[in-house]
Amino acid sequence: MDWLAEVTGRDGRPVRIRRATADDAAAVLAHMHAAGGETPFLSFGPEGPGRSEADQRALLATMAASDNALALVAERAGEAGHVVACLTFSGGDRARLRHVGEFGISVARECWGSGVGRRMIELLLEWAAAGGVVRKINLRVQPENARAIALYEALGFVLEGRLSRDIVIDGRFRDTILMGREIDPA
Repeated sequence: MDWLAEVTGRDGRPVRIRRATADDAAAVLAHMHAAGGETPFLSFGPEGPGRSEADQRALLATMAASDNALALVAERAGEAGHVVACLTFSGGDRARLRHVGEFGISVARECWGSGVGRRMIELLLEWAAAGGVVRKINLRVQPENARAIALYEALGFVLEGRLSRDIVIDGRFRDTILMGREIDPA
């Protein structure tokens, strides 16, 4: 495996981060279903992202072949195939939008507070700076998710706006905050 980084989990065990491949489709979906049931702060619940394993496989393959998309997974050392965190970033598919995109991240409750999410975002920022294509990274976050907002601000993301009634959770509309960070070339 080509590990990009390693952090120590809250239980003292290593968590390793690497680029996702199409072969990770089932493990990524399993993680998303589990993570979606652990927090109200994702854009999906325990039903997951609403795509089949074949669709997830195709998406990860497309992302791996793209110069303006990135997918990362984190696994506990010695537990290949058990994803505990996932980050995906996709840039625009039109010439005028290739330089900008949005990322999403999900971390299993067992790894909250371990630094794995921070390290995955740092890897995204490093990849964007080194790649020369992506010049702006955006994200959406719920206003109640204070820990995530503090992390994003610590990593240089700034508040850019608010979307009202952007997401529905348990039949209730919620706003999202838009944040972004410009990327300078390496």
